[in-house]
Amino acid sequence: MSRTDDKDLKGNFKPQDAPHYDDVLQCMRCGFCLPTCPTYALTGRERSSPRGRVALARAVAEQKLEFTQAVKEESFFCLDCRACTTACPSGVRAGEVMEICRSQSHAFYPLGTAGKAFREFILQKMLPSPEKLETSMLPTRLYQRLGIQWLVRHSKVLKLGPGWMEKAEGMLPELDKPLRTQLPERIEAKGKKRGKVGFFLGCVMTLMYPGVSRQTVRVLVHQGFEVITPRNTKCCGAPHLSEGDRQTARELALFNLDLFLDQDVDYIVTDCAGCGASLKEYEELLEGQAEHAKLAKFRSKIRDITEFLAEVGLRTEGLKPVNKTVTYHEPCHLCHAQGVSAQPRKLLKQIPGVELREMAEASWCCGSAATWGLKYSEESQKVLDRKLGNVRATGAEALVTANPGCHLQLAWGVREAGMPQQVLHLMELLGEATPD
Repeated sequence: MSRTDDKDLKGNFKPQDAPHYDDVLQCMRCGFCLPTCPTYALTGRERSSPRGRVALARAVAEQKLEFTQAVKEESFFCLDCRACTTACPSGVRAGEVMEICRSQSHAFYPLGTAGKAFREFILQKMLPSPEKLETSMLPTRLYQRLGIQWLVRHSKVLKLGPGWMEKAEGMLPELDKPLRTQLPERIEAKGKKRGKVGFFLGCVMTLMYPGVSRQTVRVLVHQGFEVITPRNTKCCGAPHLSEGDRQTARELALFNLDLFLDQDVDYIVTDCAGCGASLKEYEELLEGQAEHAKLAKFRSKIRDITEFLAEVGLRTEGLKPVNKTVTYHEPCHLCHAQGVSAQPRKLLKQIPGVELREMAEASWCCGSAATWGLKYSEESQKVLDRKLGNVRATGAEALVTANPGCHLQLAWGVREAGMPQQVLHLMELLGEATPD
């Protein structure tokens, strides 16, 4: 059945943004997905497995089941780590089906007035505005600079509130000024020029890890690429897809699509795995709302920074030794959503002095998954503990990853567990090796 044939097969879904029937029909219930699913490993419940969730969606599409609270709960309990997609021989994308079911859940079970207003404020007012996001972080920077954070943490006052609040505060890295307004929109390549790239600077990266993205740009320039970083870049839409606001995600996607295609760059590069996964899915998200040729052109240019450098070839002449033993955690939205797995390892092995020690279950989720790690803090801790046990077994000095959500979760987890590992983005390591 083609996608164009399923218009009358919405069943008990709302017509707007219903899952494609053929997406849920493909599941053969073979069970290959079961060993890959963190929530199934935690609960042992069939409905909390990828095939169980797809079966729920299919039952709704076939009018065998109403869109119940159970369907809503499972759509949000899914980490959307996409590990099941990697394992599935039929190409079922259970995570994406659950993303759509999250959107459906807001249609079937709308929030109250206060909840709806707060959700719309965050998703439709704050996240689409780089300026508002930057202003909103100023009190947090003052909270750290004035020593209030030290007092709060040592007084243990946060233990009086819900567990997610203490964790959220504990995950905060030391904040610096946002990178977006500091970074020149155009930086010339060094040495022999190899091309021109657009840099997609993610919201979390500019606000929480500006030093990482500064190194990304520095490495690109040193590697011979002119770097264009449009200051008007907006959120990629990943938080909106995660929270079921597909309409705002489309509006942001349309803006970014035109913004970057107008730059006439050879590639569009990002150092945030979550952004990269979202950008690569614009073609499907905007199906029927933008010219197919334009969408295909945009998709063909998108690269994760590790994917890009591995593809064009890393110039290693002059790189300085970085004498560290490292292990690598694969972000779900890099290895499963984008299929980028070998490339980061290739780069790590090319950095002089770096010894890569593979950990067991490197592609197993760390338990962050956007807001999942806060909504389900106890379950998140169990997923994280499994990851940290594998990190500990390597004996590596540093834990390397390539996504800000993973970085936040892992750095917090390592510190809470009293482990010695330094948590680094891969571009920090490569930046350390790159001469001035």
